Amino acid sequence: MKRSLSTQAFLKLRISEEVFKVISELGFRRCELWAMQNHLDYKEKKLIKNLKAWSEKYNVSCETAHLPLWAQDKSGNTFKVSLGSKEPSQKSKDEFLFCIDNLYSIGVQTFVLHVGEDLDTFYENFYDVYRKTDCRFAIENDPMGFPLSQDVVKIVDFLRRELKDGESRVGACLDIGHANIWEKPPENVIKNLSHRIIATHISDNDGTADTHLIPKKGNMDWSKIVQAFFDIKYQENFTYEIAPFSEDINEIKSQLSELINLSDEFGLNS
Repeated sequence: MKRSLSTQAFLKLRISEEVFKVISELGFRRCELWAMQNHLDYKEKKLIKNLKAWSEKYNVSCETAHLPLWAQDKSGNTFKVSLGSKEPSQKSKDEFLFCIDNLYSIGVQTFVLHVGEDLDTFYENFYDVYRKTDCRFAIENDPMGFPLSQDVVKIVDFLRRELKDGESRVGACLDIGHANIWEKPPENVIKNLSHRIIATHISDNDGTADTHLIPKKGNMDWSKIVQAFFDIKYQENFTYEIAPFSEDINEIKSQLSELINLSDEFGLNS
């Protein structure tokens, strides 16, 4: 497993060269971009160019990205981005395609997304996005309770059967914190999703709220969780997705420094 860090920890800041510098200084060579416009404006061409330059300068590859949950239209109105919602579906598809096209151009290969409210609507809209892209998609188990891991299994298996190259381009993103809220114990969820997992969101909580704590700050049994990943021979990114608790980048770095020893303890590759 390869250690990776989501830029969600820096969500209260605009993404910048300093963010990449801190990620590198914490020993990470991979990151997941959190594609929310207030943090990372994927429509800004200069920023996309800078992301590529910062990635190369600090040897931090942008391998995965979380697709936006909210966005602004041309009038400045905020709308929910969801392929599972009928009302803004065309706007959501356009938003996803814009984000994917720009971030894929700098090396992002895997995009994490949520299903949304209605599964049939999601399928219909997802097909359109899928056919216009070449990237991988990772369906996440949701913090609101749908889809749970058992639902993700069905969704991923269905899409892999139905879509050209689906076996290599569609998988699951396991958010272990969401699993700890809805499907205790979370290590069993790892075994249930098994080979379908192509991305992860790693954090801790107390089992009642999605607080995105650093591992060992909640009530999860991390020895069992890490062992479960090794048992299924998971070899992709082990991505820490920690809550944005500060606007001070030095304070963020200080708090996240715990992840260095944790990654070593968990046996993660650099």
